[in-house]
Amino acid sequence: MTLAEASGLAAGYGGAPVLRDVTFTVEPGMRVGVLGPNGGGKTTLFRAMLGDIVPAAGELTVRGRCGSVPQTERSRLDYPVSALDVALMGSLVRLPWWRAPGRAEREQAREALRVVGLEHVAEETFGELSGGQRQRVLVARALVQEADVLLLDEPFSGLDDQSAGRLMALIDDLAGAGRAVLIATHDLEQTRAWDRVLCLNGAQIAFGPPQVVLTRDVLERTYGGSIVVLPGADGAPAEGIVPAHHHVHDD
Repeated sequence: MTLAEASGLAAGYGGAPVLRDVTFTVEPGMRVGVLGPNGGGKTTLFRAMLGDIVPAAGELTVRGRCGSVPQTERSRLDYPVSALDVALMGSLVRLPWWRAPGRAEREQAREALRVVGLEHVAEETFGELSGGQRQRVLVARALVQEADVLLLDEPFSGLDDQSAGRLMALIDDLAGAGRAVLIATHDLEQTRAWDRVLCLNGAQIAFGPPQVVLTRDVLERTYGGSIVVLPGADGAPAEGIVPAHHHVHDD
């Protein structure tokens, strides 16, 4: 069963669409890297999948529930709520407005924290956790929503290598359990390990397996610049993208 699919999708915020010509299919267990510059349409796509905005054209079908995992930098950290409280918030989308979460929902939230490896910090204040821990608590919240499709908005931003590795492993586990996971990111190397890559820059540039999609031509059109060889670790060559409004000068 396909969990999400789009055909000729266009979406925006009342005026001209800021994203158009998007066509893709996402199956259960699929990890999809969503690449594109800031303002390229990644957030617009996620908001359309969540139902926050209505497509301006084309078709978008999401089977099951979508769960959003925002960047932790956009979360309020000064509220005195625990990790368990934040995970428990995921139950609110499933409960009648007049019913507060009860024992069953609290047990579900604890189980979600166990799944993401954080049951030991359930009672700790959310804002005092590390960036990587906060990100995994937000994943737990999406699990409590019973989401079939997880939308992660640049979840690796600001994480150290160890925390990023744990999050990568968690994404693999979630996909292995049959969920679809879409990850907005700027990291090309991460996307090479996933099942599909969707490249956006105001419109869809490409969609498919990383070994097919991540070509020089596609990346240059995605980021509006040229790919140049830059010094990598220990002097090894590594590719980098120079935005179109910058210029590279030979010394």
